[in-house]
Amino acid sequence: MPAESTLPARSNWLDASRDLLYSAVWRSAMKVDRWFGSIEPDVAYTQASGSIAPAVLWSQYHGLQTELRFHADLPLPELNDELHAFIGRLNPTEFVAESQPESGQLPNPFAPSPQDQTIFGIQFSKPTGPGVRLDAGIGVPLSWPFNPYGKVGYLYALGEPQSGVLFWRQDVFYQNSQGGFGVTNRIDLQRLFGQYLLLGWTASTTVAQRSAGFASYSTLDAVVAFPNRRAIDIEAEIDGSSRAPVPLHDYGVKVAYRRSILRDWLVLEIRTGVDYPKDYVWQRRAPSLGIGAGLEMYFGTYEFQARAVTF
Repeated sequence: MPAESTLPARSNWLDASRDLLYSAVWRSAMKVDRWFGSIEPDVAYTQASGSIAPAVLWSQYHGLQTELRFHADLPLPELNDELHAFIGRLNPTEFVAESQPESGQLPNPFAPSPQDQTIFGIQFSKPTGPGVRLDAGIGVPLSWPFNPYGKVGYLYALGEPQSGVLFWRQDVFYQNSQGGFGVTNRIDLQRLFGQYLLLGWTASTTVAQRSAGFASYSTLDAVVAFPNRRAIDIEAEIDGSSRAPVPLHDYGVKVAYRRSILRDWLVLEIRTGVDYPKDYVWQRRAPSLGIGAGLEMYFGTYEFQARAVTF
């Protein structure tokens, strides 16, 4: 879905708030690019997009958490069409090392490292052949102590969605807080059944200079899309580290229901799940029930994302 153009002022506070946020994002991208001498027209920067997502999550293990995540992609056409800047509040263990499953726009309360950070970065992405893409990125959390990161990734895809697609991804990264230099290998298998059911399996292993052996996780996913911008997402997950005091950290199942409300670009998500976490040898592994609710507001796009954001 192409990015929207600048919208006229509206009386509704919900529309006005979104328009104000979207305008601030694309105008920021324009100012940054013009530092480098850009003379591109304003409309070139209205391709900026992203979302903001507040949530309330509760589990027996972690208790009550209120969270806020956001992400904005900023085009930089003066520098390079394959470069873009971004700013977001996310988990660096998911984004930099990719050693635990992506939790979307809302944090995964079952994750071994749930601390989010606001990160600013520059990313490069370029297809280099059929099914092949190279990625690279540098950035820094907007916090102290200074902790920059860098990563280079290679992605290979083989197959078609209706018959099955194999994705193989390898990333080499560096960040002091992620154990120094490290490598992540990930395999994804996905298949689309009809128009509304997507099944997927992921397996990933990460090793770094100062990691507790091999950090691994695996997930099974089923995403069911319904008419009128609705979806159900089910995920089973297991994770651990080979040399950690407790090698098997957690396993469980999560279910989320998503639907647009009031506007196409505003999505309500309700989730529940049960998992079996254990962080310390002396702990007894027991089921932990969890529930949560969140809102995700898109800007710069009306595209509905069926993938859960509270996982």
